[in-house]
Order: sequence, then structure tokens, then C-alpha cells
Amino acid sequence: MPISLPSTAVLRELFAPVTPLASSNNASGSSSPAASSARPSRYAAHERLYTAWSAVDDVKSKAEQLGTKATAEFNKASNAAQAKAGHIELYSAKYYAACTFGGLMACGVTHTAVTPLDLVKCRRQVDPKMYKGNFEAWGKIGRAEGLRGIYTGWGPTFLGYSAQGAFKYGGYEFFKKFYSDLVGEQNAYKWKTTLYLTASASAEFIADIALCPFEAIKVRMQTTIPPFATGTLDGYGKITSKEGVAG
Repeated sequence: MPISLPSTAVLRELFAPVTPLASSNNASGSSSPAASSARPSRYAAHERLYTAWSAVDDVKSKAEQLGTKATAEFNKASNAAQAKAGHIELYSAKYYAACTFGGLMACGVTHTAVTPLDLVKCRRQVDPKMYKGNFEAWGKIGRAEGLRGIYTGWGPTFLGYSAQGAFKYGGYEFFKKFYSDLVGEQNAYKWKTTLYLTASASAEFIADIALCPFEAIKVRMQTTIPPFATGTLDGYGKITSKEGVAG
């Protein structure tokens, strides 16, 4: 008795679309034109039965929409800020001035704000037995010298770190452009990290030299009781009169 077997077409129709992947491929048109033109089999899996695929796609879609909206809002805010402050061309004189002023404010103000911490640090480094902790130190200094005593050295701190920040931020942008022009556009892109590190080191070298005289006055004011000078100019005059400019 002859055995009747199903044809290849029947087997393909019955078993090919039973997986969600095959069903989605047919729906997206990635299969052959013959298969895409055929009616879907009644054995094909419905997408609503496989929520994992739809959930992932939904999350991806929402993430893309959120990223697009965030980029649009950022560009809108950036354009508004530039319209208010005026457009600053990259690597122009106005650009360098803005970076320099930003560094001046960023470093000068922040370092001045932590002068009380710096004062206790310097005195405890000179004499570890002077204070047991920060709060005890501030209490003793405040009772003996008042609030002004807690901020001893704020003048040279502000001037010194303002100069350091100005040269650091402004100098970094300058040297970044200078070294990029020196090596050429292709090499600048290829060795971008090394170039930026070199620009940063060059700017920091000059910035620390600018800070050094003010730091010398600050440390001497904070580590002598009572302070050897009443302010930055007084300290500069006393040091140079005894030790010269090298002091």
C-alpha cells in the first residue's frame, strides 16, 4: 500500500510561521515576495501573545523620543542663552575672554569660600597638637580673633586662585588651538587625548607660577599667630623688603 506524504508547500505553510520571529519577518516584508504576497496561515502566532517583543520596542521608541525632545530643549536653551549674551565664535578673542573670566570666577570664589578649612589645615600641618579638630579650631579662632580671624588669608587666596583659574581655563583653550594648528587637523584628531593633556599641562604650568607669590603670602599669614601681615599688599611688602622678589 503506497504511503502518502505531504508536499513541501504544505509543510512550509504549516510549520514556517509558527514562531514570532518568522511571523514578524513576514509582516515586515523581509521574506520573499511570494511568501509576503500569500495570506498568513491560521497557525501564525499573534504579536499580542508575545508582549516581550512589543514592550522592548515600546521602550526603545520612547527612549528615542525622549532623547530627541531633550536635544531639542537643550538646543533651544543654548540658542536663547547665546541670543541673550551674544554669539561667541569659537576660538575668537571674545571666546578666550569668556573662558578666562569663567576660570577666574570658578577658582577664585570657590577657594575663598573654603578659606576657614584651609586655615585650620595649614595650622595643624605646622603644629598637629594645636587643634584636635576643625570645630574646636574654629571655636578657638573665633573667640580669640573673631569672624575675621576665621577667614585669615582670604585676600591672597582670592587673588591667587583667581589668577590661577584665569590662566588655567583660558590657557587651556589657547594651547588646545595652538597645538592643533601646529600638528595639523588629521594628527590633532588622531592624537586628541595626548594633545589635550599637553595643552592642560602647559596651561597649568603657567597658572601655578601666577599663583605662587599669593600662596606664599597666604601660607605665612595663616601659620603665624598673630598673622605677620594684615593683607596681601602688606605681606608682599614685608617679604620683598627682607628677602627680595625671590622670597
